[in-house]
Amino acid sequence: MPAAMNRIELHPCAAPQRLARPDHFVAAAVSVDIGGDAIRLLLEAGSRGELISAGKPPLGEYSAIVAVSGDSWSSETCLSGVTAAFPKIDLLPEHEILVVTPRCRRFLDDTHEMNARVYDPDGKPRREFLLGDGVSHVQTDARGNIWVGYFDEGVFGNYGWKTPVGAAGLSCFRNSGEKIWDFEAPSGFDEIADCYALNVGGGGAWCYYYTGFPIAHVDSNGRVRCWNTATSGASAFAVGNEKILLYGGYREQRNACKLLGLHDQNATIVAEVSLILPREIDLTRDRVIGRDKLLHAFLGDDWYVFSIDSLS
Repeated sequence: MPAAMNRIELHPCAAPQRLARPDHFVAAAVSVDIGGDAIRLLLEAGSRGELISAGKPPLGEYSAIVAVSGDSWSSETCLSGVTAAFPKIDLLPEHEILVVTPRCRRFLDDTHEMNARVYDPDGKPRREFLLGDGVSHVQTDARGNIWVGYFDEGVFGNYGWKTPVGAAGLSCFRNSGEKIWDFEAPSGFDEIADCYALNVGGGGAWCYYYTGFPIAHVDSNGRVRCWNTATSGASAFAVGNEKILLYGGYREQRNACKLLGLHDQNATIVAEVSLILPREIDLTRDRVIGRDKLLHAFLGDDWYVFSIDSLS
C-alpha cells in the first residue's frame, strides 16, 4: 500500500480583517492588487446592483464604489458610467482603476466592443480598449502591464471572433491596451486551452492551465518554464521558493489544498494542507485568490490571508 500523505495545518498569517462596505451596498467583484491590497467593486442594492451580484448583465450605465483595503487603512472611489457585466477589477500605476468585462462581441462589419475601461483617481472614465473575449483572469504587474488569462471560448473563438485576441490562452498588454506578449508552451507541454488560475507577483507571472494542468512560469524576459502536475481543476495558487500551494479542484476537491515541490519538469505533491478557518465557514461558497506568496480568502466581508512561507 502507498504511504499515507503528509497532512499540514495552515493558519492565517495575520488576524482576519473585516472589509468596509456602506450600508445597502453589495460586492460585485473582488480582487487583490500587486501590493497585496484587497479591491472590491461595490454596487448600491437595487435593480442594477442586484442583477450584477446575481450574475446577470446590467441595464445600461451604472455607478459603483471601488473600495481598496490594506492592513490598517482603506479608501473609496466613486466610479461613474460603468457598463461592465460580471466585472473584473485591478489597479494600475498613478491610482488608475481597471474594470474589465469578460465577454465582448465582434460584429459582421469587423467592428467590436471594447471590454476594458480605465478610470482616473477621481473615478471618471479615462480610456478604453480591447482585451478580447473569454477573459477568466486579470492581474496587473508592478510596471502597469495587464496579464489576461482566457477560458476556452476566448481561446478558440465565439461571439464573432474567428481570430480570437486570447488564442494564446495567456497574454500581456500595456496599460494602453497594446498587446506585447503571447504564451508559447515549451517543448513537451501543450498550449493553453483554458487558463484555470493566474498569479502575477514580484517574480513574474505564473499560470495553471488545461490541457494537462501544468504550472507555468513567465520570467521578466517572457521566457516560459513548465512543470507537470498530478492534479486537475485547481482555481488559485500561491508561489514560494521552489514550491506551490495549490487550491481547489473538481467536485469533492473543490476546496482541497496541496503543497507541491518543483523539481526539473515535475511538480510533486508534498502534503495535503488544511486551511484553518472558523468552523462555520464554507470555502466552496466564497472566493480564494492567489497573489505572489499569499492565498487570500474572501468570506463575505471577512478577509483571511495565508502565506506559503508559513509552511517552510
